[in-house]
Amino acid sequence: MTPISFIYGPMKSGKTARLIGDFYALSEHYKVTVVRPSIDTRSPDGYVKSRNGSELQCKVFASTDQLLSIMNESGTEVLLVDEAQFLPAETVKQLIRLSLNTALQVRFYGLMTDYLGNIFEASETITKFSQKLEPLFANCHCGKPAQFTQFTGESNGRTIIVGHDEEYFPVCTHCFLEAC
Repeated sequence: MTPISFIYGPMKSGKTARLIGDFYALSEHYKVTVVRPSIDTRSPDGYVKSRNGSELQCKVFASTDQLLSIMNESGTEVLLVDEAQFLPAETVKQLIRLSLNTALQVRFYGLMTDYLGNIFEASETITKFSQKLEPLFANCHCGKPAQFTQFTGESNGRTIIVGHDEEYFPVCTHCFLEAC
């Protein structure tokens, strides 16, 4: 299995559903830990939840030290990280270093870009060091594969807006550029 993987796509492309499926497949052979950063408040506390209704218990962390402690306590062999775009780049680098020096495998799941099309810092770092990149696509309203996320709400200049799911839509490249 690949030490570092990044499964990414726009909102509503099935990233969390994929993580949940990967957990069940991998946990037959490995000690798997599922985590998400505390900045993500969309899911109930202590869970990752997919839009299809499936959910899975996870550990929520607020710092790199807390994440490393969670991993040590559980004897993690495979780490599945939901909402990876919210990680500090230094946390990503620490996980990659740990993977290089141990048998730890890390799968990151998240957005590549924000709703303005800018690459998240964490996603850029993950992409740089991943041995496997796996894009997921949603369906744009025009019927083409969507790789971007469009936000139709009021941003007030913010690029990270947690929640407001009803104001985010997956869009294809053409529709994304038309809206810019």
